[in-house]
Amino acid sequence: MLQQFIKAIESYSIAIKYMSKRSLWRWQIIPGLISFFLGAVIFGLAYQFGDNLGTIMSSWYPFEFGKSAVNWFFMLMGKIMIVVTGLFLYRYILLIVISPMLSLLSEKVEQIYMDNPHHQTPGFSVRRMARDISRGVRITMRNLVREMSLTMLLFLIGFIPGFSVATAPMTFGVQSYYAGFGNMDFTMERFMNVRERVQFVKRNKGLAIGNGALFLLILLIPVVGLFFAPTLGVIAATIDVLDEM
Repeated sequence: MLQQFIKAIESYSIAIKYMSKRSLWRWQIIPGLISFFLGAVIFGLAYQFGDNLGTIMSSWYPFEFGKSAVNWFFMLMGKIMIVVTGLFLYRYILLIVISPMLSLLSEKVEQIYMDNPHHQTPGFSVRRMARDISRGVRITMRNLVREMSLTMLLFLIGFIPGFSVATAPMTFGVQSYYAGFGNMDFTMERFMNVRERVQFVKRNKGLAIGNGALFLLILLIPVVGLFFAPTLGVIAATIDVLDEM
């Protein structure tokens, strides 16, 4: 699993080379702009409503002692909660909205990586776009329910004394796994049904967690991260899936 994790991280360096040397920059523009717009909306909501949420939470504090510090803490927590929740939903909304473009990008990467110049991608069509969006919704809803359930369980376990230190990295691991799953699915859907894709990711947890972990960390880079994370994640995941098939 550790070797797979390291391999998934290294695949991002190949993805960057593909972007610069294989003329894949044109695939970056539309997904990048959509990703940036969604991220801007999320952080805008955090700035706009974070203080209000913090005020509501601080109103539960019944004492006057330390009231100002409590207010500051909960206002900060309000912003963080909105950002974390927004980024959680961001990944799934993004995968649905730009799934047709990322599917085409994955096929293009497959053509380059397998060194098969005669392999032609189907190209854009309304029928293909509808199919890709439908596929994206099905797998996204499945993963959303499972990730949310596991995240809520870990959140509740975190209230148990002594467990809170472990739940934070475990939560990041869960989110990384499902983020990597989403990136890998653009390649897997061409070769496997849903059950086979689930089993493939279970067998290759290290690839999913490694891909998803770096994807989430790139998202945290101001402006640039939101623009580049989706395409780099899909290119790297495509390479990983093709190597393991």
